[in-house]
Amino acid sequence: MSGQLFNRNVVLTGVADPQGIGFGTARVLAQKGAALTLVDISEQVHERRDDLEREGFDVRSNTVDLTNHQSVVALFDQVVENVGAIDGLVNLAGIAARAKAGDEVDFDMPLLATTTIESWERTIAVNLNTQFNCVRAVLPHMIEKRYGRIVNFSSVTGPIGALAGLGAYAAAKAGVVGLTKSIALENGQFGITANAIAPGYVDTAALTPEMQIGGENTPLRRSGEPREIGALVGFLASEESSYVTAQLITIDGGNMIQEYKGPGEPVL
Repeated sequence: MSGQLFNRNVVLTGVADPQGIGFGTARVLAQKGAALTLVDISEQVHERRDDLEREGFDVRSNTVDLTNHQSVVALFDQVVENVGAIDGLVNLAGIAARAKAGDEVDFDMPLLATTTIESWERTIAVNLNTQFNCVRAVLPHMIEKRYGRIVNFSSVTGPIGALAGLGAYAAAKAGVVGLTKSIALENGQFGITANAIAPGYVDTAALTPEMQIGGENTPLRRSGEPREIGALVGFLASEESSYVTAQLITIDGGNMIQEYKGPGEPVL
């Protein structure tokens, strides 16, 4: 345990999947000494708590619909009552794909011309509104304490690039960047920093065969690992990042710098 987050209480959302970025990040923060509160709409979040508790870490878990503002506010107030303060918030909850039974991943990827209003609103709600709800709930507590670290999850899809069929997702993730900058601007005077992370291809259960090929053709010739994303979160959630705020940090193995996107580009 390295201790950069010792005696810090951190809330993480989106931590149900044992192979996901959320759980990988939670483990890294716990190894750094943080006391964690895991939040997800899925009851599986309690299993992730049990997993980390078996490793000797200080972890709590709660289920809540993060798209419901009042429920989120009530939860964060309860967390503060239970642990005394919230020093860090990591907004990981969001989804671009639905997993089917087995190993197959089902992507709902309608083009904008055929995207329904219901699909658009649901995608914005899950990927952007959830982050606003958590930020709105935690800021009064952080302002009162005059300290806070907020780490929002964006994506390379939206702020940097785009994929056909993910227009709503791209809009939501670009919105996360604007939200993050506004948080940083308005609350820096209170000792609160806010930054956004834009992951590329990461080896999770949602990585399709096509995405795996994409990862293999980054400059590093592989997809990222959840623990590597967690390491960046650990820095941004710590006091060591005290002069880093309002930034979008891409972590994609250098993929987005490439002009040539075909397979087998020679390394000169």
